Amino acid sequence: MIDWPASLVREIGRRRAFVFLGAGVSASAIHTDGDAPQTWLQFMNMASQLITDNILKDEVEELIGQKKYLLALQAIKNSANPAEYDALMNQSFNNPKFKASKLHEHILDLDLEIVVTTNFDKIYESYCHHTANDGYRVLTYKSEDLGDLLRSDTRLIIKAHGCINDSRSMIFTKAQYHSAKKNHPQFYELLKAIFLTHTCVFIGCSMDDPDILLALEEVKVTSSSTFPHYVITKKDANSEIAKNDWNETYNIKALEYGPNHTDLYADLKNLNDRVAEFRAVY
Repeated sequence: MIDWPASLVREIGRRRAFVFLGAGVSASAIHTDGDAPQTWLQFMNMASQLITDNILKDEVEELIGQKKYLLALQAIKNSANPAEYDALMNQSFNNPKFKASKLHEHILDLDLEIVVTTNFDKIYESYCHHTANDGYRVLTYKSEDLGDLLRSDTRLIIKAHGCINDSRSMIFTKAQYHSAKKNHPQFYELLKAIFLTHTCVFIGCSMDDPDILLALEEVKVTSSSTFPHYVITKKDANSEIAKNDWNETYNIKALEYGPNHTDLYADLKNLNDRVAEFRAVY
């Protein structure tokens, strides 16, 4: 069971923290037929089947095996039929039959002002729109009013890699990463500012997103390890070397749950109870 640091409870209670949702959160959703969303690896393997050149397909599958996903997706996008590629993304990330899980419920119950996600799907935002007492604004890296809204009391869901609603602007490949960094530098400056001024709790993240790690690396240079960010991860899912690297390079401390993924639900319920106790007093 996670022993939540008192400082993190306090920062969440005062809404000086935000959560960063990765693919693992979406993967907890359940289809009305009982299926779960594809994992990132499942999607990559399915996308590689769009390649008709067998030699290129073998090369892409080798890249996937090496976890060089951005480069693999670039090759898939360049060679696949555009209509089939778009249809696969829509099928994978725009399925309204996927319903929010207990994980989504506990995250919303934290009642934070900012949620950042690299997920393209709309599972969490749909749950917020239908359940939350406060209205949520959904922004992407292209939104020009992010700076103004960060100074307001509006609840924000920031989709750092875009949204399936605008599939052509989704950041999916290596070239798209570089294009977004070049054409929307203000977004990355604002994202860095959020990391500098708030404590981040990564949930369902694999901690290999190059954009996020670069921002964290730059923030680490100007911040103190007294106030770390946190990543919630399954027990024994990562090596001690990796966890030490997160701590030393990015100022991120690992909080481990387990041994099962569903054990996280009770941990987050406990966190919500402690935050509620804090807010009742302060």
